[in-house]
Amino acid sequence: MKLLLTSNGITNQSIEEALVDLLEKPISESRALFVPTGMYPFPGGGVMALEAARGRPNSPLSDLPW
Repeated sequence: MKLLLTSNGITNQSIEEALVDLLEKPISESRALFVPTGMYPFPGGGVMALEAARGRPNSPLSDLPW
């Protein structure tokens, strides 16, 4: 199992390239598991986690072609 842990999703080109290197295939041919519990301690974290899980456009994860 390979994991890429980021504090705010895929927010720049170097993180996206690291993800593609880990996957060894394009992001569009991959699947992801999103674990939002790391957001909970922050102000509004529960709402941010829900929005990201719903694929809202304000989430850096929802811009990827999973």
